Amino acid sequence: AKVNLPAAKRVIGVGRGFSNEEDLELARDLAKAIGAEIGCTRPIAEESKWMPRETYIGVSGVMLKPELYFAIGLSGQVQHTVGINQSGTIIAINKDKEAPIFRYADYGIVGDLRKILPQLSGLLKK
Repeated sequence: AKVNLPAAKRVIGVGRGFSNEEDLELARDLAKAIGAEIGCTRPIAEESKWMPRETYIGVSGVMLKPELYFAIGLSGQVQHTVGINQSGTIIAINKDKEAPIFRYADYGIVGDLRKILPQLSGLLKK
């Protein structure tokens, strides 16, 4: 199943805050709960190789215009935010309250994605 990120109405972007590949399952659970596609930052696609190159969002990747974008565990470097600045609503989750992504976010949650995502998925499934 090929992912069509540019056409997606809801997208979850994952970054280096996901310290191991197993943690991506937390993002997949949230994606299922809200009917979203999953994209990633360049390091996740090119360095970790946890996700395919065509899911990489940003300057030399995909440009998005979703109604809803979750930026999870990503700092918000300009190379990435260029790809998301047309999003309707941006929700950021990051443990670093100083992360640049919060300047772009409509809503921000400071905390550990491993604690927040299971709770969020649980609430949204109801």
